[in-house]
Amino acid sequence: MVAIVEEDADVSERGAELMMKASRQLSQMTEFFATLSATDLLRPCAVGEVGDAVGALAAHIAEGYHRLGRLLASAAHAPGAVPARGHEHGSVGEAVTLPDLLQHLMDGQIPISTLAALTADQLHATAPPIPHVCDSNRTLEGAIEDVIAHQAEHLASLRQALS
Repeated sequence: MVAIVEEDADVSERGAELMMKASRQLSQMTEFFATLSATDLLRPCAVGEVGDAVGALAAHIAEGYHRLGRLLASAAHAPGAVPARGHEHGSVGEAVTLPDLLQHLMDGQIPISTLAALTADQLHATAPPIPHVCDSNRTLEGAIEDVIAHQAEHLASLRQALS
């Protein structure tokens, strides 16, 4: 007789993996942001929208995991999502301070920490549509992966802009 092993409905190993992946990425971002100066934030960023400043792209990156929190909250899987600061990247000259960026980035750990508590059923369910995050054709797991990939692309663009 072959026993069928089912994943525990209360704990998802995949949720823990996603949390670890996002946490590592957040650590890399925090380390990189800590190397920036106020002058760096004002530099034009040729890899984003025309007219983007490094600071505006950095602010967009800092917002990324808060969008994840809103996605999880709208799917009723995370309490107290942080209000949106917008998806736009802004423009050269937009007032962005490094301490505010670092704090907002570090606050992204709050929604990241909720990923480990997601069940397999929740991860495989259809994610609610959230503008600039996901459409209604994605699983929650796929939407989370999209946010992580989006963050990685932006971090690479930021590094390129400052190299």
